[in-house]
Amino acid sequence: MTHEGLLTVFVIVTALAVVIQAAILFAMFQALRELREAVIRIEAGIKEHFHPALRSISSFVAAARDPVAAILGNLADISGVLRERTRAADVVAAEVLERFRAEAVRADELLIVMMQKLQRAGDALERGVLAPARELSALLAGVRRGVEVFLRRQRRPAGERAQHEEQLFI
Repeated sequence: MTHEGLLTVFVIVTALAVVIQAAILFAMFQALRELREAVIRIEAGIKEHFHPALRSISSFVAAARDPVAAILGNLADISGVLRERTRAADVVAAEVLERFRAEAVRADELLIVMMQKLQRAGDALERGVLAPARELSALLAGVRRGVEVFLRRQRRPAGERAQHEEQLFI
């Protein structure tokens, strides 16, 4: 084979390669066109089915935006008021507790002072009234017993007195 024959073979092979490439490109073009049509159908289906839902969701979100913002603002105001009231209640509770403690201390001191005074009054009563009353009672009992003994001696005979005195001695 000569160069010309070889050149002809290469030209034919190249032509065949170009034709095959063109066929592949045409097949790819057809596949892409079908794919494009499928995507357009899917897009139309999505628009048909999802766009109304998306519009209603969008309108719902848009309608709910203002009330939600108002609710959030109200919640922020309420939490601020609650914080202030809690602080005020805490201050009042601390003050009441402090006053209660002070009053408890004063009541305890007053009770201690009263108990000391009652103890002193009891001691004074013991020394001033009860002790002399006991002494007087003992003195009167002694006088009474002495009078009884004196009066019995006068009535009893002498033998009986001696026997009685012996019994007392034992």
